[in-house]
Amino acid sequence: MKFIVFGEDWQSHPSSTQHLFKQLSKQHQVIWINSIGMRKPTFRLIDVKRVFNKLKSLFLSKRTGSNAKTTNTSQNINLTSHTLAVLPWHDNVIVRLFNKWIFNRKGFIDDEPIVYWLSVPTAISLISPREQDKVIYYCGDDFSALAGVDHKMVAPFESDLIEKADTIYVVSEFLANKMPKSKVKMLSHGVDLELFTVQTTKAVELEQISKPIIGFYGSLNAWLDKALLLKLAKERPEYQLVLIGHLVEDFSDLLKLDNVTHIPAVEHDRLASFSQHWQVSILPFVDNEQIRACDPLKLKEYIATGTPIVTTRFAAVNPYQETILIADNHQGFIERLDYAVSLSKSNNLNWRANQSQQASDHSWQAKAKLVCKQLRFC
Repeated sequence: MKFIVFGEDWQSHPSSTQHLFKQLSKQHQVIWINSIGMRKPTFRLIDVKRVFNKLKSLFLSKRTGSNAKTTNTSQNINLTSHTLAVLPWHDNVIVRLFNKWIFNRKGFIDDEPIVYWLSVPTAISLISPREQDKVIYYCGDDFSALAGVDHKMVAPFESDLIEKADTIYVVSEFLANKMPKSKVKMLSHGVDLELFTVQTTKAVELEQISKPIIGFYGSLNAWLDKALLLKLAKERPEYQLVLIGHLVEDFSDLLKLDNVTHIPAVEHDRLASFSQHWQVSILPFVDNEQIRACDPLKLKEYIATGTPIVTTRFAAVNPYQETILIADNHQGFIERLDYAVSLSKSNNLNWRANQSQQASDHSWQAKAKLVCKQLRFC
């Protein structure tokens, strides 16, 4: 079976779609289309960098005659990634025609049936599915509330994709309730078990920290509860709060505190060298529509390490109430954090065993097998 996948840029920070297709590409041909965008670019530095990187990729492809990049063949992965010279003004009819022409001239389509896997709703304007093809909408976020998305522009494309999709995969009940019941299937996020369960050495960035470490990795964005983190850092100076990730919002009031350490985003394969060695993993999220719809990748990655976890309450954590500590308010969060620190010192084997069992049920290999079975081509 041939897949054509529209996702984010391949080998950018790994997403659920990338994890899934690293597994599916061991048995099927995968053509991966790098991000075509879900908002119009601005003159912000982050957008300028993205445009520059896209132009650089396209320029290099012109010199070499191809922009296809083949993944590591030693892992028996049959996947090539491609950057298309599409324009991000998807709400313009002339641009849509141009983008469709760009896609069609790449020669991806032959007589073989194709499974179009769309993680990006705007991609529906590029494809022309035939009777023998399938269209899969993989909905990993609530795009009407997702930060960094042009909601007004994306909404009509998502509606069109929902109508044309044969199957819609969602990661949460919140998203499932927004979709036609006849099409929707649940596909919660998985975890790279080998990466997060096999013991690794401590990251050098943690070696000089003698206090109990309270750790988080991910974008430092508007969905983090800054007020909670400030309260935690000020009321528990005996703990060191370590935050790993890109700074998107202003956290200067927090980062100036002595017991708060910010580490810029690290490669995904280094994350276990942090999360296996700090005392508590945290998910300090605000309550908003984006969080109510989400299934954070880091949740199951945290669980796989066996490290105690403290989180604010949101739908994705409810199935794990027996093995993670869930708080309904700021004070409750700090109290559970104190308990988690003591738990980490006690080396509670039952706690770790329960977390390990929960993680083992959610490997990416198992998720890929489920997709194959449901789509009936394995």
